[in-house]
Amino acid sequence: MSFRPKFTNKIFNFLLIIIFIPLMGCQFTPVYKNSNVIPELCSIEVKNEKNSAPLYEIKFKNELQYILCDSNNNNIKYELNWEIERNYRELIKSESNYTRRYEETFLVKFSINNIENNNIIYSDSIISKGAYNMLEDEIVSTIASKNSVSYHIATNAARLVLDKIYLFLSKK
Repeated sequence: MSFRPKFTNKIFNFLLIIIFIPLMGCQFTPVYKNSNVIPELCSIEVKNEKNSAPLYEIKFKNELQYILCDSNNNNIKYELNWEIERNYRELIKSESNYTRRYEETFLVKFSINNIENNNIIYSDSIISKGAYNMLEDEIVSTIASKNSVSYHIATNAARLVLDKIYLFLSKK
């Protein structure tokens, strides 16, 4: 009886060592642990959306601006330019033609420009997707689903852009 708990403890300790040694070997640090990156994130100004921009572009810009730096900063070094391409694709169409499922995709192309010399220091793109059902007899719920998906895709896209920028700045 006493052999089992000791053996289980040894296996548990062995597994912990197997998991943590590779993490320590690759110099793993938690995201946002590096305090040098936070001021760099705050020095990025998000370019404004175009006049009469769709709601999802406004949501994307506001979310990205807030998660980059939640306080006002006058020490702006970089400008983040962005562009969203929105696409739809029909995923499922029923035989009766009453129910359909659509996928909405945002392709966000962005670049960071140095304000002093107007050089692009980083450029990349991300894809954010979502899906919704379109019911022929429930127009109101379909519109609400579509708007909700657009809202969440824009929020997710902003967070993906932040992750890419953070990785770039942490390597810099």
